[in-house]
Amino acid sequence: MRKHPRGAVTSTLGAPARVAVPTGTLLVPTFAIIVLTLAFWIAYWFIRFGGIHHYRVKHQAEAAARKKAAHAAKLREDKRLAPLRAIDDPRDAATILMLLAARDPQNPSSEQLEAIEHTLRTTFGFDHELTERMVQARFIARHAESFEEAADVFSALLLDRLTSGERLELVEMVRKVVRLDEPTPSEPRPLVVLKRQMGLSAATV
Repeated sequence: MRKHPRGAVTSTLGAPARVAVPTGTLLVPTFAIIVLTLAFWIAYWFIRFGGIHHYRVKHQAEAAARKKAAHAAKLREDKRLAPLRAIDDPRDAATILMLLAARDPQNPSSEQLEAIEHTLRTTFGFDHELTERMVQARFIARHAESFEEAADVFSALLLDRLTSGERLELVEMVRKVVRLDEPTPSEPRPLVVLKRQMGLSAATV
């Protein structure tokens, strides 16, 4: 290297020497400036143009909509279950449970209907009002989504009005209906649910 006549530094070949500047040293400050600028304008929008208020109003509106939807769903649920909750005779509750215990609750087999009607005549004393009781029970049973739901609705009534012996009789009535379906390797779900709701041991026969 030697001095150029004008004071410039030159290489031994006579060309001016160039100092290399790392590319990264330029990119990092530029990226930081972009991020800070975006952050500034976002903050400015929230403060100057009511962004916070807009977010709060939107959040409150969504919360109100969810609350309204939940309330409407509860009203529909209460309306659907109203016929079940209106039952105040344990015999009617038992009839509905026997219908729902069938594998196809909406269309029990003829054998299952005969078994249920036999119980209504001989055990419940509904011989002279059999048709009316069966029509009512089948109509109300359609409002239950499952045997378990109906058993849950009726549990307070049955526990209050039935003796321990009558609860065992109820389990046996449901068992007779279930047996008319194809057998299963484990105890049918309606019996498991009913025993639990009646406070009976799972080992109860």
